[in-house]
Amino acid sequence: MTSTRIFVGCSFSAWVRRTALLFCLLTAFGASSSAPARAQESARKLITRVAPKYPEYLQTHEIGGVVRLNVTVTPSGNVKSVTPVGGNPILLDAATDAVKQWKYAPSDSSDTFEVKLEFTPRKQ
Repeated sequence: MTSTRIFVGCSFSAWVRRTALLFCLLTAFGASSSAPARAQESARKLITRVAPKYPEYLQTHEIGGVVRLNVTVTPSGNVKSVTPVGGNPILLDAATDAVKQWKYAPSDSSDTFEVKLEFTPRKQ
């Protein structure tokens, strides 16, 4: 066995490249913390925002995260569809249920954009 093949059948430089790629992916899709269930701004004005119901068990056990959703809004301002893009899957239902109830300002056409909801457990 040579000294360049010490990392599970691959060279050290290949291992470093894979590790760097994994780090970049985790950093790019990582969550940031802020206020409980805060939503990202969109180009369309949000008129009615229903806050997601943070599951009690998750909040008690300080489990938080981010949910990213693609939201399609009709010209009248109603949310037509919500599609998950990424984030913590255990919080997906709470985020989706809330966003489906949101109401936006009317517009001439339908719009689709991404909404990011951040769930941060309250420290007591």
